[in-house]
Amino acid sequence: MMNKPWVEEAKLKDYIIQNRSYHLFEHDDNTIELIFYPEMPEAQAHLPNGQPVEHIMKGVKERGKIFFLSFKTVSSFGETETQLEGEDDPIMLWLQFI
Repeated sequence: MMNKPWVEEAKLKDYIIQNRSYHLFEHDDNTIELIFYPEMPEAQAHLPNGQPVEHIMKGVKERGKIFFLSFKTVSSFGETETQLEGEDDPIMLWLQFI
């Protein structure tokens, strides 16, 4: 898993508490889903057709870390899903700021 983007579980949970547009769902098999809707003003200007955009990140928990495997976007334009390949995947750069 170490070649996947990751974040410390505790840091992510603290971040979610401070950002109400993020929701973490934990499943019995140690898989997770992180679902969020961009709400910051700079994101609002780029919403397709003025409609919300849902992001769904799937991953697994291991030894206090969450490793992300895929990133899915659902909008009025449809769905796109990306399988995350490397630890420094550009989609996941925001993890550096948590």
